[in-house]
This record gives sequence, structure tokens and C-alpha cells, in this order.
Amino acid sequence: MVTKTAIDQLPSLPQVLVQILDAVQKDNADYQRIADIIRHDAGIATNLVAVANSSYYGAKNCESIERALLFLGTDVVKTIVITACIKQFFGHFNQQHQQFLKRFWRRSLITANFAQVLATLTSYAAPDEAYLCGLLADVGQLVTLTSNEQQYLAMLATVNNDQQLLAAEQQQFDATHCEIGADLIDNWGISGFMADAVRYHHEADQLILDAHHLVKIVNLASQLSTADEIDDQALATADNLFGLNESLTRELFNRVNSDVDAIANSLGIDIADTEVTGQRYQQAHQQLGERLGELGELAQLNAALWQARSQDGLQEAAQRSLFLTLGISGSVLFLLDDESQKLCSQTSGQQPQAPNQALNFEIPLEAGRSLISDAFLNNSQQSSTQTSTLTVIDRQMLRYCQSDILVCWPLTQSTPEDNKAVGVLVFACTQQKLSELEQRSNLARQICQEIAGAIADNQHRFELIEQEGPTSSQYQQHIREAVHEASNPLSIIRNYLEMLKIKLGDEHDANEGLELIKEEMDRVGNILLRLKDPGEIAESDTSVNINQIIETTAHIFEDSICVTKNISLEKHLDSSLGDTTGNPEHLKQILTNLLKNAVEALQPGGKITLSSEASVSFSGRDFAAINIEDNGPGIAPEVKKNLFSPVDSTKGQGHSGLGLSIVKKLIDDMDGSIVCRSNPDSGTQFQILLPN
Repeated sequence: MVTKTAIDQLPSLPQVLVQILDAVQKDNADYQRIADIIRHDAGIATNLVAVANSSYYGAKNCESIERALLFLGTDVVKTIVITACIKQFFGHFNQQHQQFLKRFWRRSLITANFAQVLATLTSYAAPDEAYLCGLLADVGQLVTLTSNEQQYLAMLATVNNDQQLLAAEQQQFDATHCEIGADLIDNWGISGFMADAVRYHHEADQLILDAHHLVKIVNLASQLSTADEIDDQALATADNLFGLNESLTRELFNRVNSDVDAIANSLGIDIADTEVTGQRYQQAHQQLGERLGELGELAQLNAALWQARSQDGLQEAAQRSLFLTLGISGSVLFLLDDESQKLCSQTSGQQPQAPNQALNFEIPLEAGRSLISDAFLNNSQQSSTQTSTLTVIDRQMLRYCQSDILVCWPLTQSTPEDNKAVGVLVFACTQQKLSELEQRSNLARQICQEIAGAIADNQHRFELIEQEGPTSSQYQQHIREAVHEASNPLSIIRNYLEMLKIKLGDEHDANEGLELIKEEMDRVGNILLRLKDPGEIAESDTSVNINQIIETTAHIFEDSICVTKNISLEKHLDSSLGDTTGNPEHLKQILTNLLKNAVEALQPGGKITLSSEASVSFSGRDFAAINIEDNGPGIAPEVKKNLFSPVDSTKGQGHSGLGLSIVKKLIDDMDGSIVCRSNPDSGTQFQILLPN
């Protein structure tokens, strides 16, 4: 079976990824433009259609790229593309891999275009479905490549045609790319004959004469995509399957190949480029890295803006981010006052050039009054190097910002309904700096959008905070924002871990540690989700293997903090203990908190003992027991009185004092009990009882 991980790792040409990334980042992203670019790449198209047809999204029969795109929306597509870009950029594929991808890309695109043309010519009812099926005809090759790169590339060098390829794949991998691609489409649950068309696209024409229309279309399209020159077998197949004469078939062949060459040229893809350096590929790879860098800068800007607690704080965050991302210093924000319909200057208390100058400008929204008002009214950048033509307010701002050229960028928030202008960003720079900014105009535009969105979205929140102080609902909103921002680095780290595992290979010793890190990150993500929406996530008890969770959790501590503090950890687990009812994530969090407390209480050379018991009677009920015991100094009597209540921690700064209260709540949720015994002579023991 083709796994989701395999689909996520399907490679794409960086030229295509850059184009898609630019398209999804634009204002009011054009669905048709995005779909047109995705139609040029089998890897991204496969990922998109797989997600749309997954049980998580629940679409029914998304059999075209356009339908999948409309169903998922640009936000999901953006996530898919960014993930693919990260994996592609850090994949560092070799030259042999690059050449294969270019050849694969051209053939899949030719097959797709032929399939659509043939569908239209032969009156097939769904030409878009035929196009997608042709695009994915050889996707099984990409799937095999991701899991067996060196072996598959070496095998490709030994074959000269499709039939030899199928025989070699069957011998080395026990499955052909036709079967793998068909299984992938079958997994989507799409009705119809798409999977069959992929499964039989290399069958002899005599065997598919009576097959479904789509099967015959993709089979002929695949044959017509094999070489630069059409061969006699392809001409015979065209005649046998659809009665197409030689003249028409050659005309279609020349037209489709010409169209695909034009697409390749527009994307900067040189199929014939065989230089060792792969110059165009490397340039595209560099562009991909630049786009990912810009996404990182935007994420940092977004985080800084949402952390602001006041309008002044937001100004400071915006100005600081502008300096860090674009090197713009001395900026001033003019924001729209809805009541007066004027642009009012806003500066932070950290203006570096003139800390003692207070700005208090108001500019009416009238054309020609200022470059600033013109930028707002025209929703376009305004700049001038001719000081003599500037109004006095513009000259004052130029002197205030201390440089050669005054630049005014409109701040416009894009919403599904409309674009909302909220103000103007004003700064000054040199001609060289302005040229650099024009080269990064896409990033500059997105930064202005982020600032505008933060200004518009936070204005009401700031007013409430100033008037009433934070309410419980606002606290919950802040929690959601913090969880949202924390999720971004977690996702990035998780992607890096996946790439690191791929680079190290399946047999590397570090894989076990990487898997543990990934599991713990997933657990952190689940905890954050519970924090974000406590009422929306129903925690259900399932079957729990207590000994297995003890082993896993103990292993994390043994290989990390116990080693650094020279603390021994012994385990005595009851092998007769079977599965019991409970929540595995809760139990892992409970053990983590208790072990962490024990380690922090012990001096170097200390000892922790973990044990389990299959059956303990308590109050007439039968329980499974977990014991965590240390030989530390014990718990002070005044602390024991409120042991499981949220109190100020005795561990000093950086500790919340909430650990044991959380432990108690999680155990209560599982209908269990916890008992603590502690004295200075024998240390501390916690016993957890879970119902059998």
C-alpha cells in the first residue's frame, strides 16, 4: 500500500514549486492560475488530489485538479505546497536524480495533454479527468523513487523501453509502477476507471480493444509520449483504438509536444540541460530557498505583531520587523482615523533618529495634499527624489527619516469581501536601497498586508484591554493565538526531522532517537490543542498497555536528563499486567511529570525505581498499580498539605507549581487514584491506581 508519507515525499521540479508558491501568496489568489500551474506537475497534483479525497476532508470523487483545489481552499493548498517546498529544498537531489525528474516531468505533461486532446476528439465526457489520469499515469515511478532512490536510478540506466522497465521493476521491487500508481488512486476511493487506466496504460493495444474508453485514451497518450519522434507502433495503436489516421496523429503529436516545450520554456525548465552543475536547476533551487526564507520572515513578523499588547506595542513590533526583514529604519505609520477621515501619524517611543521629537500630523484624504495621502487614495507606492516638488509635510517626513528618497507604501488588508485600506507606511532610503526593495517587491507587499491585517484585527482588542483589562474570553483568545504561533515551529521542526530521517537512511542508529523526538512533539501538539479548545476535544479512554508506556517514558529520561545528572533509573515491571482501560496520552503526561519531579529533587548519584503491579485491592475494587519511588530528601510537611493543589512552586523561577495538580486531574479523568508517601529518611513514593 502507498503510504501518506510516500505521497508527501514525491519530488517536484523547483521551477514549478516556485511558480505555485508565488501564485498562492498573491492577493485574492486566482484559483484558475494556481490550478494551471499545479496541472504541470504530477507530484503536487498527486498530493493535492490525495488530500482532497482523504477521509479527513471527506470529499467525494475529486477527479480533477480544479475540483480538489476549490474543495480544499487556498490555505490548505498553501500548506501542501510549503511542505513540499521544504522537503524539496532540503532534499539535495543529485544530478542523476535531477535529470530523471526533468524527463519524467516532460513525459507526464505530454501524456496528460494528449489524454485531454484525445478525450475531446473522441467525445469522452470528462476531459479534465482524462488529463489528471494522464498526468498520474507514471506516478508509481515517483513513489518507488522516494523509497529506493539509488536502486531505482541504477535500474533505469539499464533499460531502454517501457517493457524492459516493467520487467525490471517486477524483478527488483515485486511490483510495477503501473500497479503502484493504480493502488494509489484506488486508495482515494474514486469511482470510475481512473485506477484501471493507470494500471493498463502499458498493455498491448490488442488486449484493451474492448476496455473502458478512459483506459484506451491513457494507453494511447502514454505511447505517444515515449520519444521525440512518433513510431509505427504508436500510429498503429491510434488506428486500432480510435481509427485515427496517420496524418491526424502526427499533427496532434507535433502540437502537443510544441505546447509542452512552450510550458517548459515559460517555467525556465531546460529538458536538454546536461551540464554537471545543472545551472537552471540550481538557480531554481536558490529561488526556492529565497521564497522559504521570505516565508520564515513573514512568520516572525506575524508572531511579533500578534504578541503586541497595545497600539504602541504594535507600532514598535512593525518597525522592528521592517528593520530586520528589509533593512528599513526610521519608519512612520500613518493610520486612518475613521471619524475624521484623516491619516494620523503613529510612532513608537523607540524611534532611533529623533527620540525627542513628537509627531502629531494629520493629513486629510485629498489628492495632491501629500505623497502620503496619494499612496492611500491610489492604493499604490509613491516615492520622489525631487525635494522641490514635495509638499512641506513630505519634506518634514524626509528630514525626520533622514535619507534621500521618501517612500510611501499603502497598508491594505485583503479580506474575502474586499480590500480594506488602513493606513500608509512612510520611510526614506537611498536609491540603491530602493532598487533592492523593488527586487523584493513581493515580500514587501506581503509585509504591508501583514501589518495592515494586524492593525485592523487588533484595534478593537486593544481598546477593550485599555478600558476593561483582559477578560476571560480575551485570555482564551490570547491562548489560542499563542498555540497557533507555537504550532508553526513545531511543524517546521517535524518536517526537518522527517528530512533528517530520509538523509540518514532506515538503518541509522539515530532513527530511534528521532522517532522519540517526533512522538514527544506530537504529544506537545496534542497538549496545545487541549489548551486551545478544551471543550472541543473529547478525551476518550481506550486500551492502555501500562508496561509499554512506562518503558517508553523511562527510556526518554534514561537517555537524557538521568545521564547528565548521573541518576540511575531501575524498572521492575509485572509481566502479568495486561492492557487496562485509560488514556495513553494522559498516562504518559502523568509519568513525565512525576519522573521530572523526582529527577529535579535528586542529587547526582540518586536513584529512581519504577514498578508495576497487575492487581492491587483498594476499597473493594481491583486496580493496576504504578509506583514511582526515589531516595531523595522527601517532601516538606507544609508542601504535603496542598500537594495536589496549584500553588507557588518551591523550585524557584521557571517552575509553575502546577505539575502535580495536572497529574491529579488527569488521574481523576481516568477514574483512578494517586497516593503519596514521603519522609526525609526514605525519600518519596507515588502510587497510581488505575481500574482494571
